[in-house]
Amino acid sequence: MSKWVSRPDDVDALVEKWADEFPQYLRAESKTQYGGHPVWALTVTDHEQESDQKPAAMFFKPHAHEPAPIAAQMNFISQLLTGQELDGTPTALPREEILANTVLCLMPDANPAGTAAAPVDAWDGSQYTNEEFWAWMRGIDPETGKMWKRVDLWDDTVEEPLPLRYGIVYEQISEHEYVEPNRHHRSSLFRWILELRERRKWDRMLSLHQCEFTGTVENAMMILPCLYDEQPAELQEMESAWARRIVEAWEEVPGGKPRQEIAPLGYTGQQRQYFVDRWGEIYKDSAIITSEIRNNSLPCPPELQQALNEKAIEVTVAELLDGN
Repeated sequence: MSKWVSRPDDVDALVEKWADEFPQYLRAESKTQYGGHPVWALTVTDHEQESDQKPAAMFFKPHAHEPAPIAAQMNFISQLLTGQELDGTPTALPREEILANTVLCLMPDANPAGTAAAPVDAWDGSQYTNEEFWAWMRGIDPETGKMWKRVDLWDDTVEEPLPLRYGIVYEQISEHEYVEPNRHHRSSLFRWILELRERRKWDRMLSLHQCEFTGTVENAMMILPCLYDEQPAELQEMESAWARRIVEAWEEVPGGKPRQEIAPLGYTGQQRQYFVDRWGEIYKDSAIITSEIRNNSLPCPPELQQALNEKAIEVTVAELLDGN
């Protein structure tokens, strides 16, 4: 496995090092969380070349309890900038072609404060049951001792009862307010996405996630937007083909067991409404799909979690280069 980097301090140190060494290729910008951590938007391209006409892709990892996409993005960036993976292995990527012909913005961690509070660097299934893991994710409900509820925004001066331990999925945005990053526009994630969309057109947006795949041997799947059926036909065609190519690539990864079905996000009720409210305008003009890689599972160790996430990124970049 390439070197695993997911802790905020390690991410920050690498970003600062790379920004100093590779100013031609890396533009590192950040927004500061309430707790002080920088939320990075890392734009990788040959900045000495005109970039307005280059195809562009955005990659982001919303959730603090899903660290493998951080490790994957950091290793991918390392290859583009240094020509090597983080463990020193020479890259197989066509890095010069990518730098010259694409614009890539990667947001390795939208909630580093949450990631910093996690008890492990990677969830490998050896230390916590899924119920224990879920209680770390959303907090401990004082009445049940299990996972607290899922909401877009909450205030710890108003909520009753408060969780015994606050869940790391939530980003603190003020002294008393917390949001789930991909469900509220006040999150650092959305503040970045909305600003980046004002700057230029993004041809593809890949949202990187992990879930537990309980009761199945599968360890990866692709999800289309919940409003897929209402999107323009050209976006539907692009998203479906792109997702299918990622699934096919996962089959070539040793240990990869992707789900073959590719369907729109299946949430209902309030959870679906969060996406309609926050993402609805983006779905109208953007190709955006979601990857899910197995988390907290002995059959899907961290090195496989990282490899599957990285493959989804690589396929997306290849699609840009191919003009698809």
